[in-house]
Amino acid sequence: MPYLIDEAESLLRERGFKITPQRTLLLQVMAGQAAYLDADEIYELARTQDESVSLATVYRTLALFVEIGLVDHRYIEPEHRREVFRLSEGPEQHYLTCVRCGKRVLIHADLLYQMARELVRRKGVSVVTACACFTGYCPECTEAVRRENA
Repeated sequence: MPYLIDEAESLLRERGFKITPQRTLLLQVMAGQAAYLDADEIYELARTQDESVSLATVYRTLALFVEIGLVDHRYIEPEHRREVFRLSEGPEQHYLTCVRCGKRVLIHADLLYQMARELVRRKGVSVVTACACFTGYCPECTEAVRRENA
């Protein structure tokens, strides 16, 4: 984790940005998480270490981190209503968001890579980037809905 933070801070300096305590804290919070987190989740984790951190600071810092490539982000709800973030290290991840309970279910990236390869093969296109938002029901809610409708 210290290596990731050192690398991130070096990139910030190279781009002419100051290393503030808030930026370091948010890097530490994100480095301690393997999954994507939304801004509110990052804010709550940061507040356990420093109560002076504001939600506005979290949003501004995340926007900066995305802009300079420190952080990957995904939209996990239709119409891009909810955005999640993660340090750029690690394998790509996507999620299905349960419309009933809000739980996020991991979708392995190989399924999306397969879809991109099929697009290339069938349509002759070049895929540069993709945005996939999955909503539905998690396994538990799927079962509950089946029981309710039986």
